Amino acid sequence: MKKEEILKASRQENKNRDLAEMEVMCQAGTCAGRVGALVCCVVSLLSSTLAHTMLYSPWAIYFSIMTTQWSVCFIRMRRGSDLVLAVLFLILAVLAFVGLIERLMKVRA
Repeated sequence: MKKEEILKASRQENKNRDLAEMEVMCQAGTCAGRVGALVCCVVSLLSSTLAHTMLYSPWAIYFSIMTTQWSVCFIRMRRGSDLVLAVLFLILAVLAFVGLIERLMKVRA
């Protein structure tokens, strides 16, 4: 295989994206997940302190995002640890969603 053929195959495989760019996007996603968790903690702490109530909606959203992230990792790389994390975050997302629905039903009644 010639150098040009290898480069062409690599570009097709990576959909013409730079490997360094893909790594930066991966790191940005990880950082965004951490910031999201921090914001959820701050919002929950504020609502607990100021309104004496627990907000479930930020956690339902955050855990859904994390479920998606780890599910995609598992589908692409087939690591058991990714599956465990995906299932854990799915359970947490469902629990937060149930808490949200329960809270909304109480407000409605």
